[in-house]
Amino acid sequence: MPTVRGFIPFGPDHQAVLAATAVIAVALVLTRRHLRQTNDRWARRVMAAGLVGNELAAWGIAAAQGHVRVPLQLCDLALFVTAWALVKPTRPIAEVAYFWGLGGSLQAVLTPDLIDPFPSYWWLKFFLGHCGVVLSAVYLGVTGRVQPTQRSIWRMWLLTNVYAGAVGIVNGLCGTNYGYLARKPMQPSMLDSLGPWPHYILGMEVLALLSFYFYYAPFVIARRYTGRAT
Repeated sequence: MPTVRGFIPFGPDHQAVLAATAVIAVALVLTRRHLRQTNDRWARRVMAAGLVGNELAAWGIAAAQGHVRVPLQLCDLALFVTAWALVKPTRPIAEVAYFWGLGGSLQAVLTPDLIDPFPSYWWLKFFLGHCGVVLSAVYLGVTGRVQPTQRSIWRMWLLTNVYAGAVGIVNGLCGTNYGYLARKPMQPSMLDSLGPWPHYILGMEVLALLSFYFYYAPFVIARRYTGRAT
């Protein structure tokens, strides 16, 4: 019988997803003025329902297959925070959704920790969820729901470390690998260049801080270009 290959990083299906996500993100940025003038209440609710519905469906299918999915990966938390921010876009929640959505879910889209190939259900679930979070984070940013400052970066870094400390305890007690703190992903990722465990965890700290500064940069540029605080 022919063998079924697993997911291939940067294969044709992966490249198509990256291209589509980039095109939609650019379209959101280019249409930001129109989006800010639109009553998007129901659109945001639909986006949030899609994210949460996709995740809940996966829990049900996994349970039917004899597996229990515990949403303790950073991307899992980013998804629920993003849905919250879409339904009720207060600035503190939208800020967490923006930085975790791009800092976590975007990295997952670029280097997926995925076995199943296209067009399997788990392939579709993975990219719908992660790309949905990334695009929702961009949407929150371009529509003015996110207004970070330099203090935001350090708040997010501290919050991320609180998360790491909590799931590190869970990993130690349960033998899990939440946050990839116990071992690296099975697929190639940036962590491969940071040395063996536990040394790469320090590199993750540095990369997290640098990524937050990177995602803060568009706001700095926009403020200097427009001469306004927002």
